[in-house]
Amino acid sequence: MTIDQNKILLVDDEAKVCELFSRFLTTQGFLVQTASDGKMAIVKAEEYKPDCILLDVRMPYGGLKLLSCLRAKQPESIIIMVSAIIEVDQVDDYLNNGAYACIEKPVNFGDLLQQIKKGLKL
Repeated sequence: MTIDQNKILLVDDEAKVCELFSRFLTTQGFLVQTASDGKMAIVKAEEYKPDCILLDVRMPYGGLKLLSCLRAKQPESIIIMVSAIIEVDQVDDYLNNGAYACIEKPVNFGDLLQQIKKGLKL
């Protein structure tokens, strides 16, 4: 699979974050869809079948419950948690519940791209 075929679902309730991430990921050859809350994320994940889900931790209908739901519905997708505040015990919870990685905001786009490529084996 080439990078231009990989689909990313970006889940964040901040429009500016979605726009910034989308622009960067699109320039890297990814197809990007966005969702602004957990309910929309579940619907979009089922329709879009993303290879990777970038999931903001703190937002409406978000967090560990949404991670578990998305993991169950999209077992093939890698899920990367993104948050301004991630506690060490939260990282363990996310990783133990199916997250591939956790990345802190403000995001270093080089590190994010590296994690996505590593997770998708590109």
